Order: sequence, then C-alpha cells, then structure tokens
Amino acid sequence: MWASGSVKIPTHIAVIPDGNRRYAKKTGLDFYHAYKKGVEKVRSFLTWALEFRNIKNVTFFALSTENLKRSKIELEILFRIFEEELRRTLEDPLIHDNKVRVRFIGDRSLLPGRVVKYIDELESVTKNYSNYHLTIALGYGGRAEIVRCIKRVLSGEVRLETFSEEELFQCLDTRGIPNPEPDVVVRTGGEKRLSNFLLYQTAYSELIFLDKLWPEVEREDLVYIIEEYSRRQRRFGR
Repeated sequence: MWASGSVKIPTHIAVIPDGNRRYAKKTGLDFYHAYKKGVEKVRSFLTWALEFRNIKNVTFFALSTENLKRSKIELEILFRIFEEELRRTLEDPLIHDNKVRVRFIGDRSLLPGRVVKYIDELESVTKNYSNYHLTIALGYGGRAEIVRCIKRVLSGEVRLETFSEEELFQCLDTRGIPNPEPDVVVRTGGEKRLSNFLLYQTAYSELIFLDKLWPEVEREDLVYIIEEYSRRQRRFGR
C-alpha cells in the first residue's frame, strides 16, 4: 500500500463496463455466461474499491436506454441476470458489512416489474447506510435525465426563480448522492466516448480508457486507474 499522502485517491469513480459481448465472442461463451462474468466483475471491482477507504462512491453504467433497443432474447438474458444478482445482493455481506448504500438511476418504467421489485427492495434495505455509496445506472441515458430534470422544473418541483447550475444538480437523477460529480470516469473495451453517461455530472471528470474488455479487468487495473488519476493536475478550467 502507498505511503499516506503519496497518492491522490479519487473519492468517486464512475465506470462504463464495456466489452461483455466481445468477450463472449472472444472466449466462445454464450451471452448468459459472458454477461454473468461481467456482473460478477462489478462485485469484484466494488470489493477492490472498498480496500481504498477514500473511494466513497462507485457508479456503474449497467444498462443504457440505447441498450434497450437490442434483441428481445438478449434483453431477457440481461433482465434474468439482473434479477438474480439483485436478489443475491439483498443479503450480500459485502454491502451490509461495509454499510454501502445502493441507489439506482434511470427510468424504471422501461424495466420489467420483477426487476423493479428488487431495485426497490435493495434501496429500502440500504437506505440508512452512509459509509459508502454504490449507484447503478439502469435504463439510463444522460439526455433523458436532463429532460426529466426540465420536467421537474416546469412542474414547479424546482423553483425557476432561483434556478442555477448548482440547483440543477438537485433535479437530476443523482440528487441526494454525496459528491455526484465523478472524479474519474473509466471506460473499458477500448472505446473512447461517454455514450450518453452522466453528461452534466462529468463536466470536469478525468477520463481514463482501458483496452481490456470488462470481464478481463483485474485489481491491478484499479491500481493503474488510481495512479493515473493521481498524476493528473485538475484545474477545473482555472
């Protein structure tokens, strides 16, 4: 472990875990087992992050609104895995022993009721935790999130007279999450774009791209992410 103060550790890491389908093709696995490995890697990544006590927030882009245009067969596989993993997470010691609050952002009306049921349960059983925060973007798109925010303003939920850049954070899906702006956004799979993820929140996030497919990521990659983040000078336009 690094000496105290020798490395600047991000407090909020957001992840675009890309490459599950390419991993299936590369390894000869069917979609179910490839995606299953991808979801298991989310749990592994959270475990590694918890070792670095300064990482208080981890956000994963699990399913975009664009992903929902995929074939019914593939979506059914994904929803089946989500249901299995959410049910498992309800009693996961990793969550409860570390007091991790779990939240979901996105449009739940786009998801099957059986998945939403477990989303609601998991948020409920962890609502009083505050040591760490895990956010899952499911049925989420950054542009759609901004539209939802505008509708909240128009409905009077947010006062237009006092509306500001800071107030806008209070009507986004991430409202209520401490430090909703990721220090660093990590995308795996070799692609170099945000793909409609946290468009407002990532205005000054550091971007790190890994060539590894998501199921191939290991703890050493998180160490690299932290070290690369620590080397960067964040000036926020100043």
